[in-house]
This record gives sequence, C-alpha cells and structure tokens, in this order.
Amino acid sequence: MRDLLFKNLTSKDKSRRILLAKEIINEEGILTRIHKHLIYDIHELRQSADPQDKKIKNELFILKEKNTKLRTESFFIKMKSSMYANCDDKVFIINFLHSLKIDLSPSQPSMV
Repeated sequence: MRDLLFKNLTSKDKSRRILLAKEIINEEGILTRIHKHLIYDIHELRQSADPQDKKIKNELFILKEKNTKLRTESFFIKMKSSMYANCDDKVFIINFLHSLKIDLSPSQPSMV
C-alpha cells in the first residue's frame, strides 16, 4: 500500500514557494515514511543593495539514528543555501532550504 500527498504553496507576492511531498509505504512488514520539503525565497537585488545582505549562510545537517530494540531507523538531511539568477536584466537571489526525512519501522509491533 502506498499513500502520497503533494502540496504546492505560493505566497501572494510569489516571492516564496513551499513544495511538500509525503509518502507512506507499507510493504513486506516495513512501514516507510518519507517527508520532503523544498522552500524557496526569491528577492530581486537592487543595484545599490549589497548582495550579502539577503544571502544566507550555507548549512548542511545529516542525522542517522538506529534503535535495535524498537527495530526502527531514521535518516534526516537538511540543506540551506543561496544562489543568484539573472532574468530580463534583473538579478535575483534565491534562498532555499531542502529537507528529507525517512523513517523505517516494523509495520506491526514485534512480539519480542
């Protein structure tokens, strides 16, 4: 069995977009939950503005946990960064955050 959920949220001024995907898979006695988040924040840079004002610091987090008693595993990764884009003689800065979380567990409680 597989359940999917997708969301695409955009701010009124279209400067922020959030994409969300959730997936739940129950196969062969393993319950897998996958959560993906993609967040984008877009700002036009004025010629007088300092590009570093709106740029965010690059960050990367990775976390993996395993619990042998509960027979569960989880994996989490989060990445934050910025990039520049040119469009119609305008310069934009795009700040983004991507995250992925995967949880694995037995689909039925173990009788150990």
